[in-house]
Amino acid sequence: MLLDAKGRPEVEGQTLEGKLDGPVRFYTEGRLAMTATYKAGVLDGPMVSYGADGAVLGEAVYRDGDKVSETPPPAPEPPPPAPAPVPPPAKPPTLFQLLKQWLAMKLKPVKGGG
Repeated sequence: MLLDAKGRPEVEGQTLEGKLDGPVRFYTEGRLAMTATYKAGVLDGPMVSYGADGAVLGEAVYRDGDKVSETPPPAPEPPPPAPAPVPPPAKPPTLFQLLKQWLAMKLKPVKGGG
């Protein structure tokens, strides 16, 4: 196992004749960042990368160092729909409008007058 300057793991796995061989774990700041399988120092098998929260970011399979398949990360959740806009409050009538309404009620025409 290789450790960083703070004593956290960076690489965990086996070597054969100085080359990575078998399952290997890579860490970033002590968090698992990737798992991969090596054969004599060459990628050969599954590889999975992880985000800081531990979620799978992507997967691939290698044979003799060549990528033979890849699974993209899952699509992010769509954002929730925006709330319906709130209509602005109705404007109160102006003093002029109130006066006009009041006068209309008070000054009704008189029937039969003359």
